[in-house]
Amino acid sequence: MRFATRTTLHVLIAAALLAAGNMAGAVPAGNEAMAPADQQLNQLYWQGQEALKNSDWNGALKRFADLEKQLRTKEPRSADAAIYWQAYALAQAKRTAEAKAAVDRLHRDFPDSRWGKDADALLRQTQPVATQSAGVGDEDIAEAAVEGLLNAPPERAVPLLKKVLQSQHSDKVKKRALFVLSQIDEDAALDSVVDVAKNSKDHELREEAIRMLGVSGEDRAIERLRELYAGSTDAEEKRTIVQAWLAADRKDLILAAARNEADANVRRQAIEALGAMEASTELKQLFDTTKDAPNQRAIIQALGVAGNVQALAAIGESQQPDEIRAEAIQALGIAGDKGGSSALVGLYPKLTAPRLRQAVLEGLLVAGDGDALVKLYKQAHTKEEKQALLRMLTAMGGDATLDIIESELNKNGASHD
Repeated sequence: MRFATRTTLHVLIAAALLAAGNMAGAVPAGNEAMAPADQQLNQLYWQGQEALKNSDWNGALKRFADLEKQLRTKEPRSADAAIYWQAYALAQAKRTAEAKAAVDRLHRDFPDSRWGKDADALLRQTQPVATQSAGVGDEDIAEAAVEGLLNAPPERAVPLLKKVLQSQHSDKVKKRALFVLSQIDEDAALDSVVDVAKNSKDHELREEAIRMLGVSGEDRAIERLRELYAGSTDAEEKRTIVQAWLAADRKDLILAAARNEADANVRRQAIEALGAMEASTELKQLFDTTKDAPNQRAIIQALGVAGNVQALAAIGESQQPDEIRAEAIQALGIAGDKGGSSALVGLYPKLTAPRLRQAVLEGLLVAGDGDALVKLYKQAHTKEEKQALLRMLTAMGGDATLDIIESELNKNGASHD
């Protein structure tokens, strides 16, 4: 099964449901949003796109990595799109070296992929402008030389890498030097990365150093990040530190940021990171102590990514305002493969408010669960219910939908004979 373009109506409805805001260029120019026809793979695809929409690069990366793994088993020739979206998420997260590796893998495994040109364009957008002191060829050689220091004795490698950081080499080469330093198990190497994170006047290099401290996972590196966060007034820097804590698997520090951070964007970044870490317990605790509606909605979306069906269903049945309940109900669709669809079907007959019932249908559309919609259609008692369900079924398509349409048309025609 090749990635198949869905019906125009399906794409428009799914896009409208998932896009609370602009996708910020998530779909490459000239390529319509495409998703697999297989229900489970379709769900992973749309979960990944939802994460991209929310700038949750790590959540998107996880979804598209899972999608690639399953496609490799079921339809290996279709895995190229999943690799492209991994590269896209990595590029947006400014993890340039890893994005390049993903694009190289795309070209190696799928030399004729239709995503190849988009992937190359993606990389060109991430390439820093080389300094005038060195030509492109010289910088390629310098980058290869820096990578070669991974296998050198630390006493030789660290001084050379520090020299690179103080040189006129391009940011691309310096970022590679930071990565190599983060892989060297020596205090002097870590000190060099910390120095760049704290003192460099180059904003991109500071961010890269922060990321590399998270990648190292060293207790001392994480402590330096905590100190940097506490003393920072730069929201973008704080967001980068949250991502570094995510790489280091530090739920405690991210939860503290989600609870106490004054900046709304940083707070949302921390909440999304908890979702990517599947920190269901922490997110539920956070929701129970949060009264701010935007924060509640962000937590609900993160619970969907984390797959906490029980918590979302409980919110859907709670005494929260209908807009919060509807958000939780729809988010069950994101967790469809973890029991979200079953929870939605169970909720539907308990709900009376039209907005909440509509949220169930939207959740099932996000989950790609046509069978559940057919089941609800057959149980519907009113004309209004059947109309709403039929619209959703029409958006999803499929033989079962056509059978229902044919049946209704036959009944309607018979009544006029």
